[in-house]
Amino acid sequence: MSMNCPHCGQISTTRTSKPVSLISKETWYQCRNLECGHTFVAVTEVVRTLSPSARPNPLVRLPISRPATRR
Repeated sequence: MSMNCPHCGQISTTRTSKPVSLISKETWYQCRNLECGHTFVAVTEVVRTLSPSARPNPLVRLPISRPATRR
């Protein structure tokens, strides 16, 4: 997984990650631009369900997304 560096805009690569909860994790990134060298942490979180699980975990409560509508 990669993310753009918020300072120089170059690709940053994942160094490591750890779960924070059932629906979120922290990921450590390092910018590939040697002149920048920024190292940072980002949080990824599941925010809603698009298609319900066939094996739901009763400890996970996520809102179900409304179907997309055409304008």
